[in-house]
Amino acid sequence: MTTAIDDLLSVETLTGMIQTFADQAENRSCSALFSNSARQLFPQGDSASWDEVEFSRHLAPVSGPDSPHTRSKRLGRRKRACSMAMVKVYKDLPASHLFLQRAPGSSTADAESVLTAELEDLANLIANTKEYLACGALLGKIEVNDAKVPGSDVDFTVEFGNATADASASWADEDTKIRSDQLIKLRQHYRDQSGMRAEIGITEPGVEGYLVKNKEIKEFAKETLGGVILSNLNLNGANPQWERLAGLNWRFTDGIYKPQGQPVTRYFDEDTFLVLPAEGRLQQVLGWAEGKVYVPTGPLATTAQAATSLLQEMRGTYAYAEVRTDPVGIRVYAGWYGLPVILNPNAVLVFNVNPQAVTPAP
Repeated sequence: MTTAIDDLLSVETLTGMIQTFADQAENRSCSALFSNSARQLFPQGDSASWDEVEFSRHLAPVSGPDSPHTRSKRLGRRKRACSMAMVKVYKDLPASHLFLQRAPGSSTADAESVLTAELEDLANLIANTKEYLACGALLGKIEVNDAKVPGSDVDFTVEFGNATADASASWADEDTKIRSDQLIKLRQHYRDQSGMRAEIGITEPGVEGYLVKNKEIKEFAKETLGGVILSNLNLNGANPQWERLAGLNWRFTDGIYKPQGQPVTRYFDEDTFLVLPAEGRLQQVLGWAEGKVYVPTGPLATTAQAATSLLQEMRGTYAYAEVRTDPVGIRVYAGWYGLPVILNPNAVLVFNVNPQAVTPAP
C-alpha cells in the first residue's frame, strides 16, 4: 500500500490526473476550443505577450514588364501583454480521512480511491475557472475580481476589442427571416470585418430555441432535413443536424457553474452568437498561454525545507503533495498558470441576436 501511495503521490502522476480530470468538454466548450485549436504560447516571464496582427487586404498593383516592383507595407502589429491568471487550490487530507474513511462506492477503506476523488474535485474547480476565462476572452472581456470570481485576491481586466454586431431583426420573433436574410447578412458582415469566411458558430440553448421556433427554418427543415434538426437537439458541442443551415458548423454550449451560496451561473451570455473562421485558421485568431511553475521533485515533500530544496519546472498545470504533521496527513496542491488570449479581435464576432431584449443591471 505504501509503495502504491508513493507512486500515486508523485508530481508526474498527480499532474497527469489533474489534466485528465479537467477534460470535461461537455461543460467546458470554450476552454476546449482554446486547448485543442489555439496557438500555444510559452511566456518566459510572469506575463503573456502577443502580437495582434493586421493583414493587408488591398489589391497588389499591376506593373509593366520594365517597371520596378512596388513597395508593400509590412504587416501591422500591435504589441499586447497581460499578467497571467494564477489559479491555486489545495486540500488537507488527514490520515484518518485517507486510511479509515470508506471510499466512495465501496464498503472498505481505500486511500487511493479517496485521494483520487479529492484530486478530481480540485481539477474540476480549476477547469471551471479556465472555462470562465476562456468564455470571457471569446466574448471580448476577461474580468477577475472577488465579485466575479469569489475568493480571488487580485483584480484585473483584459479587454480584447472583439468585433461586435446586432441583428437587424430579433431572432426571438418567429417571423424573422433568419435563414434567408439574417444569416446571409451575418456571414457577409463577418467577411467584411475579418477578411475570413465565417465557418464556426457558437451559441447557447436559448438561441437554439429561437431556431427551432422560427417559421422559416421550420419550412426549411421540412423540405431538406425532414424535421430531424427539430427533434435531435444536442447541447454538448457540435451538432451536425444544424450543419447545413447557412453553411456554418454550429456548436452549442450549455456549461454552468455554481458559486458558493449563489445561484447557478452560465459561462456564455444569453442571446449571443459567436462567429469564428474555420478550424485551420484558429491558430491565427486564438492563443493559449501557459506560464512556468515550479514544484518539488520526488514523490512527496516531507517538510517545507524539502519542498523548496529541489524544484522541478513545469508549464501550465501542476499538482504535488506535502506531508502534514498536525494533524498527520497530506496536503495536496494543484493549480494552473496561464491565460487565453485573442490574437485577431477582428476575426471573433460577438453577435447579439436579440438586441431588443432588456439586459438587467448586474
